[in-house]
Amino acid sequence: MYRWLKTAARDVVAIGGIPFFILVLVRVYMLDNPTYFSQFIISGVLFIALFFFLKQNLYAGLGLIVLIFTSLYYQDLMYSIFGIGAYVLLLASLVYLNEDVKKIFLGIVLGAIGIGASLLVLG
Repeated sequence: MYRWLKTAARDVVAIGGIPFFILVLVRVYMLDNPTYFSQFIISGVLFIALFFFLKQNLYAGLGLIVLIFTSLYYQDLMYSIFGIGAYVLLLASLVYLNEDVKKIFLGIVLGAIGIGASLLVLG
């Protein structure tokens, strides 16, 4: 009955997908800011490596990485509010699509670990 809602939820979840992450990564590369690009790479590579060892939700982790680093780059309150709203919708969509809440939480944690590691390495 609510097929449109399921389709919309899948579309929102795509924000945390690998193709979207690569799209943002290419855009960051075009900024000609090696430190910022390196932070994105370190965070993403560490997250993907952890993804292969621990069962977690890819979308929750990559979505968090994109949210944090784009918000840090733009340093704009309106963008950050929009990004947080989109990320909350992503998480709600994952729950609506019956993804395991523990895997979603672990994805968030591992995304945060990737972010933290890249900020520690490159400040």
